[in-house]
Amino acid sequence: MMQELPMEAVVAIIAGVVVLLVPRILNYAIAAYLLLIGALGVLQFFYGQAIRPMPVLSIVAGAIVLIKPAILNYVVGIYLILVGLLEAGILRF
Repeated sequence: MMQELPMEAVVAIIAGVVVLLVPRILNYAIAAYLLLIGALGVLQFFYGQAIRPMPVLSIVAGAIVLIKPAILNYVVGIYLILVGLLEAGILRF
């Protein structure tokens, strides 16, 4: 069954379990999740695909949360708005 799950799903499940087990490290778990998802997206470049803006956005958001954990809610809010605009095709890079 693990072979059927995409890596992004595995990372999300692990991050969710970590947050539930140790809630005080929420900021660092979210930062690690964003960085890993971004890195997985950028790795697709090495398999001949174009770099999409969402993995880059994830890396930037993860780095900001890692550097300044106190602003997690603002970074995640802005990240989600940008992801929504990108997915809807309203914002393009």
